[in-house]
Order: sequence, then C-alpha cells, then structure tokens
Amino acid sequence: MSKRVGTLEITHLGSREMLDTPHERYAYLRANAPVSWGTAPLTLPGKGGFLLTRYDDVNFLFTDERFSTDIIKNTSAGKYSWLLPPSIRMLTQTMVFKDDPDHKRLRTLVHKAFTPKLVRTMAPDIAKIAEKLADEVAVKREVDLVHDYAVRLPLAVIATMLGVADKDRDRFHVMVEKLGTDTGKPSARLRSAATMMKLSKMFAEMIEDRRINPGEGLISELARANEGGDRLTHKETVAMVFLLLLAGHDTTANLIGNSVLELVQNPDQLELLRTQPELLETTALEELLRYTSPVADGAARVAMEDLEIADVPIPKGSQLLGVITSANRDEAHFENPQALDLTRKPNKHLSFASGIHYCLGHQLARQEGRIALAALLERFNNWELAVPAETLRYKPTVTLRGLTKLPIRMY
Repeated sequence: MSKRVGTLEITHLGSREMLDTPHERYAYLRANAPVSWGTAPLTLPGKGGFLLTRYDDVNFLFTDERFSTDIIKNTSAGKYSWLLPPSIRMLTQTMVFKDDPDHKRLRTLVHKAFTPKLVRTMAPDIAKIAEKLADEVAVKREVDLVHDYAVRLPLAVIATMLGVADKDRDRFHVMVEKLGTDTGKPSARLRSAATMMKLSKMFAEMIEDRRINPGEGLISELARANEGGDRLTHKETVAMVFLLLLAGHDTTANLIGNSVLELVQNPDQLELLRTQPELLETTALEELLRYTSPVADGAARVAMEDLEIADVPIPKGSQLLGVITSANRDEAHFENPQALDLTRKPNKHLSFASGIHYCLGHQLARQEGRIALAALLERFNNWELAVPAETLRYKPTVTLRGLTKLPIRMY
C-alpha cells in the first residue's frame, strides 16, 4: 500500500488487510497524508477518489454544501448505474443519495412516519426478541453470535416494524440474508438480483395493501405521510423500505457483533459493564459506536467546485470518501482513542455521520444495541471466544464494518 497517485499515497480499501486490520494504516495517514487516494469498487466508481482520514476533514465533508451525495447525477457513474448491485441501485433513489431540495422533501416525509415515538413503542418487542434469541444461545452454549443473534435481532425487529406476516417471516429472513452474500462475483450478482426482485414484489404488495387498508406499522405510516399535500410515490416508498431494511439491518448487526468481540477482548470494560449496566444508557453504547464504527465510511461525495483540503487541491467533479473508522480514532479529537473506555465523555463520534445526512435511524440503532447487549449481560456470566481472535474476518464490504462470524461460548 505504498503506491502513489501523483503525489498522493494510495490505499486499496477492499484489501484483506484494510478490511481486517485498518487502524495502523489510518493512524499513519492521519499523521502523514490526511488527504490521500483510495480505491474501492462500487464505493468509488472509476479509478477512485480522495480519502479523508482526519475527524475535522471528514466532518467538513459531511456538512459543507459544496459536496454532493448524488454521484449518479454528478459523476460519470450514472452511465454505468446498471452495473451496480440491485440493492445499491435501489438505494440511489433514496434521500441518502439526494441533495436538497430533493433530500429535504424525502426526509421530511419519511420523518413523519419514522418518528421517535414509533421507535420508543418498539422497545418491548425488541426486548422480547432479544430474550427469545438469548434463550436459544443458552441452549446451544457455543454459537456463531453474528448469525445466531446479531443478525437475527434487527432482522426480526424490521420485520415487525414493516408488518411482515408471520407466515412470511421465514421466507423474508432467508431473502434478506441472501442479499448480504453479494460479493460482486457474477453468480452472486445474479442471485442478488433475483432476491431483490422477490423482495420488491413483496414490499410493493404490502405497500399497496396498506394504502387501501391502512393500519399500524411503518409501511402504513409511510403511505399516509403528507406534507402540504405532497406524498411519497409508490416507487419512493419501496425504495425507502429497502433503505430501512438494508441500512438498518446490517449496520445494527455489525454494532452488536463488533461490540461483543471488543468487550471480550477488553475484560476490564466488560466487568465494568457488568457492575454498572446503567452505563449502556449513558456513555457505554456511544463508546462502542465510536470504537467499532459499524459504518466504516460515509456515502461518497462529489466536489461541486474547486477547493482545497489540508493543502491538497480538490478539483471540481472529484469523488471524496470520509473514513468514519479513522475519524473516530483521531488523536486530535479523542484522548487515547485506541483504548475502549466505556465512561468516555464527551464523545462526539461520527458513527451516524453529521449534517443533513445524519442517520435517520440512529435512535432505533441505539435502542436495539442497548437492549441486545443488556440481554446478553443479564443472561450470561461468561463470554469466551471459541476461536483465536486472529482468525476472525470482516465482511468484504468497504462501507460497512462487521464480522463474518463470531464463534463464542456463553454460559
């Protein structure tokens, strides 16, 4: 990774080293090359883009109006959007990849459905799901915590929120899990496309039914959301459901799995949490969000005019990627950032980004994370890795950071 583009160092974000052990490289870049060059298929279409690794620069990228998230409209990537995985192509139709005023319109409508009140009402359901899954972990004793707990909990939560019928739950779970196996290979791409079509059909039917027979639940709320007579179109509603599913499910699963691993590897902090479980409601979860960064990078941005960052010229039209994993461990912003400190305060991490694209689902993610970890802490006194830590691997996705498996013994 010592190659250079012009005078800039280059980092291949999809390499096994950067997926599994990125922190040493990012520390080097923060100190020596805060603006460098990154390559990542799909995330940075084409030959790559500028990589920002310092907290202040990443926050600047997320909040300044001179950067656009609409890479389909403002880069040549639009010509090749048909090559994107169906799940990514669907997401480009959502507010994540829109600028104001389109972004503001969509976010305003969605916020009328995805309210803090709705999230709070989900707490009892989330607790029941966590207790049921913990019961199953107790029976097995040794489990893959990612598959058996971390993935299944947010998946069950979103199925409940969307109102997926009980008879369709198993089929729904299987289809969503298949989406997570898209490695970019042609065979995987075809499977992903077929799965997306099936899910699209399921969601379209559910949305149409809720428009005719409105009831409780998120889809009904999305269908009735109204701002001055403006409503989400059918296509926009389907895309939003996919955003909640794909962005909310995988990221929360990463938070739960990554947090369990880091607590096992930091037994003093695990013991602290056992003796003071109330920390989950104050500082502990925020520190786990910072330390594990379940979303590795923010959505790529496009510079809408010539500008300069850290003395590096950024030409208009350039793509830029803000590395949340690096920003969350910036020595200039956090004291002793390489240490897990569940009492850390203040803790203004960027795990949910910042600016107008601050994660709409942050309250749900926080609630799921707290309840999921609290259930494990209450149920199991002993957490032990069932494999050497150095054999663990992270998913081959650049934008998200989560373990593929976490074999663990809990009793």
